[in-house]
Amino acid sequence: MAGIAGFLAAVVRADAAAVAVLIAAALLDAFDGWYARTFSQCSALGKHLDPFADKLLMGVVYSWIGADAGSPLVWTLIALSGVREAAITVLRSYSLRLHGRFIPASRLGRAKMLAQSVAGLTILSITHFLGRSVPAEIVAGALLATLVVSYAGGIAYVVEWRRRGPRGGDESKGACRRPEADPLCATQIHG
Repeated sequence: MAGIAGFLAAVVRADAAAVAVLIAAALLDAFDGWYARTFSQCSALGKHLDPFADKLLMGVVYSWIGADAGSPLVWTLIALSGVREAAITVLRSYSLRLHGRFIPASRLGRAKMLAQSVAGLTILSITHFLGRSVPAEIVAGALLATLVVSYAGGIAYVVEWRRRGPRGGDESKGACRRPEADPLCATQIHG
């Protein structure tokens, strides 16, 4: 859906429709995650596609915000957010490939995605639904606030990963509740 929104905004110039698609994508992402955890419907594919979809969604949102703001400070904050995302992706890949240990999203990770979505989509909604520009200082403040949550979550991932060691332990909090149904389920310890 993020790709469709990007196409609507960049090619068709249907900005309001593009923002609506991004809002729908964020709501569906939140519902999908809640549903999978609540009803034990997690899958190996879903655990890998969901973070990718999140990054794609926020990439479109942040790129659009950066283009609208036209501020070097805003672009710097967006770049710092990208650095955090890349670092956590590398940690997750390292952990899975070398240690067979999947690192599930934490509460702070989910809070980060919520904060980014709400801040980013609010800024885009004001700009493209209401037709009002949001000052670069306010955009930078919102991005800085989400960056604090984002880096706090990233640090928590690293601390928790190091605390448990390379092989990990029971990571069932917020993870798949039916490990026998999923070979990559985070509640298993892989050898």
